[in-house]
Amino acid sequence: HAANGRDHRSTNSYHLRMNMTPTIALIHGWGTGPEIWNPVRDQCASISLSTVIHELPGYGSRSHEDSNLNIQQLADDAAERLPGNAIWVGWSLGAMVALAAAIKENTSIAGVMGLCATAKFVTNSEKADALVELRKAVETDAAKATSRFQRSMPSSANRRSITKQLRNVSAGIISKETLLSGLDVLSRADLTEEVNKISVPVRLISGTEDPIIDASAAIELNRLIPGSQYTALPCGHVPFLECPQLFSEQLFEFAQTFTDSPTNPGSV
Repeated sequence: HAANGRDHRSTNSYHLRMNMTPTIALIHGWGTGPEIWNPVRDQCASISLSTVIHELPGYGSRSHEDSNLNIQQLADDAAERLPGNAIWVGWSLGAMVALAAAIKENTSIAGVMGLCATAKFVTNSEKADALVELRKAVETDAAKATSRFQRSMPSSANRRSITKQLRNVSAGIISKETLLSGLDVLSRADLTEEVNKISVPVRLISGTEDPIIDASAAIELNRLIPGSQYTALPCGHVPFLECPQLFSEQLFEFAQTFTDSPTNPGSV
């Protein structure tokens, strides 16, 4: 309740200068459609903060497109479609896409907010085995596997309400081919040796009870990326749905830093 009150008061001041901030580009993760960002889009609209939702190949209106791309190709695809000098807010696989794009010097990105981010998903045999099992489940019944994965994302305290919300915002059908392509990316992508090249501002957010990507992954990213900032929220793998007020506070504060003039002593 205290967080809600704090957000309400701060939102009024954000509204005054948000028209000066870059567009917020929202990039979804594996197994959930771009509609998952609708609540965040609405939150941003309430303070006149401009957003664009990026659809990964194979998802949403791009369901007919070839999704068999590696992490670098996904990053290039996003860079081609998103407006220049935007703040990229990537979640899970989308966070890897945003980080991969930010590594490249020729990509026009104002900053990156990585939610439940990791430089490398497969860090041990347990993760490798989990992906193998998930692949088998997708090959057997893609819709059932996706539904089960979505149920596993929230923390136990939020599972019932968030699972219901996920069903409402992830109504689109995701093909087996798209899901398998995404699992290939997660099994192979490794940005560990390159994230130190990122020079734009980076804000990392993880859930303290994330069952998919442990918070330690973001802590390690924070160590590797120069000048990055890290915040842990009391939730699972979907912070923007599980902790909407705390998440929006983080997003609005991060966006606000881009309105400050370089000559402003308070600039970040």
